[in-house]
Amino acid sequence: MWRKAATGGARRGAWDATTRWAGGLVCVAGAVAWSLWFAWRATSTSFDVVGLTVGLLELVAFSASIVVGLSLWSRPRVVGARAASSPMLPDAVADLLGLDELRATSVHGTDDSGEVARARRGLHLLDPRRRQPLATTAWAFVAVEGVRRLAFVALLVVVLLTGRPPFEMPPASVLLLLIGAQLLFAVGHWLLSGGALRPGARLRWSMASIGAGLGDGSSRSGLPIRWTATMGTMVVLNLAVALRGLSDRWTHGLGPMSHDERVAAMVLAWWLVLIGFAALRVLAQPSLGFYGATRRLEENSTRRLALGTTLAVSMVGFVAGVLPGGLPA
Repeated sequence: MWRKAATGGARRGAWDATTRWAGGLVCVAGAVAWSLWFAWRATSTSFDVVGLTVGLLELVAFSASIVVGLSLWSRPRVVGARAASSPMLPDAVADLLGLDELRATSVHGTDDSGEVARARRGLHLLDPRRRQPLATTAWAFVAVEGVRRLAFVALLVVVLLTGRPPFEMPPASVLLLLIGAQLLFAVGHWLLSGGALRPGARLRWSMASIGAGLGDGSSRSGLPIRWTATMGTMVVLNLAVALRGLSDRWTHGLGPMSHDERVAAMVLAWWLVLIGFAALRVLAQPSLGFYGATRRLEENSTRRLALGTTLAVSMVGFVAGVLPGGLPA
């Protein structure tokens, strides 16, 4: 029996070493692919506020992926079961990296369920005047994902409403570099974490915590602030897609936008809306009684009506924008 246990432990150790090296190599491949994307971006960037800000956000996302990968590679220990069951991604990362002091349970105000408190602590730790260990920096990057996602969504809405993309439409091969880089990093982090950080976890967390850390973290509507922020983001993206599609097809009230750039921006917006639905499934649902915050309709019906109506209008705008050509102004 002892010999069987020893053999099983050796196999498990070999398997852990194999997945660790595989995860490291996959992350390196992701870094190379993303670097090639940046090389192309350097020759095609629109040097205006939107173009430079998008480039800065890309650099932050790239840096966060590398720092998280390096931290997982050199992690002191893994608490797989505890990390996998943690409802908040920063807590899962803290467990993986052995940062028990950062596994916060505090909240910021009565409307916060923990995201705001973690994001504010992450912003404090990312202060360039404070030198932090690599693992702490990785945790801070994850904790402030919602701030970066909010900035990205705001810029995407600006692009849809103004018709001015941050860079020219890349060739399919170059676009695949960016998509492949992010997929490679997601798979690499999954392997390095022993399966605790599943692909898409950071993306879903960024939508579930969107905007956390900015403002006072208080709700004025009576609804939970995190749920409200995520749903509000989805509504805004739906309306932006609808306005862009309807404008380029019929009204021409917004600045013109080429077909390929329009389709790419609308597909990206819809992708974030889909991630928003996944985020809503893990967030605490409002429970405000029969009438709820509106005092007019049953609360669940009101929520479904707001999201469903904007989604239907967005679908009309999306179809109008995807179809080639358009009616003359």
